[in-house]
Amino acid sequence: MVRDKERYLINSVLRAAKILESFSLEKSTYTNTEISKKLGINKSSVTRLLYSLEETGFLERDMSTGAYRLTFKLYKLGNIYIKKAKLHREAMPLLSELALLTKETAHLALLQKNEVVIIDWVETPQSIGLMGLTGANLPAYCTALGKVLLAYQDEAFLKKYFESLVPKRYTGNTITEKNELRRQLKMIRSEGYAFCNGELEEDVVGVASPLMDNTGQLVASISVTGPSFRMLKKDVLSRIIASVKEAAEQISLRLGFLDEK
Repeated sequence: MVRDKERYLINSVLRAAKILESFSLEKSTYTNTEISKKLGINKSSVTRLLYSLEETGFLERDMSTGAYRLTFKLYKLGNIYIKKAKLHREAMPLLSELALLTKETAHLALLQKNEVVIIDWVETPQSIGLMGLTGANLPAYCTALGKVLLAYQDEAFLKKYFESLVPKRYTGNTITEKNELRRQLKMIRSEGYAFCNGELEEDVVGVASPLMDNTGQLVASISVTGPSFRMLKKDVLSRIIASVKEAAEQISLRLGFLDEK
């Protein structure tokens, strides 16, 4: 089994990783010769690896000394992991409370490549509920989660999104008119939540709100989703909207968001 795994290993990738792992707070710069001695790799191989890492933006070279140092690009990659790990850790306890409070399924989602990606969910305690969709990719324009994720994007992003969007009509309620979708996105941003009634699936209702981080940027969205015969009962929908918005605000506070309004 180990030997089978070793067949797929690429030595140059392993060596490049070792080079990156060599940098530390105590030793933040290395020359070609220093890396060669430290890792026991011949100098010509190290030279090619360093040039490649420089070309991809992971290292930069001081032209006066020839020494290499890490770039901000690695910080950005690390920050993605930190933020997503923190997002899940902070969101899930409150998402569980939200599902218990509303007695409906609650989801946590991100926007990736213009689609909604469900990263986790909490099942409704009721006998008739909706299946969780962890890992599922859903269209953004006809889901509550997706509309929230779109509503808080900047105009440059939305311009490209609408230029490439070819909306599919999933149900009789699916919004396929782009101007109407833009109008809805403005309203969502103003009201702080999105509502979808049977736009992706018949008789399925969703309510979603945004999660913001310490920089005031959108990082994800949460939703409560359930069958329309329960969600649309008198006074039920208004309570669910309030609960979703409150949960989103509390998670955002845990992520460091400070609303200055």
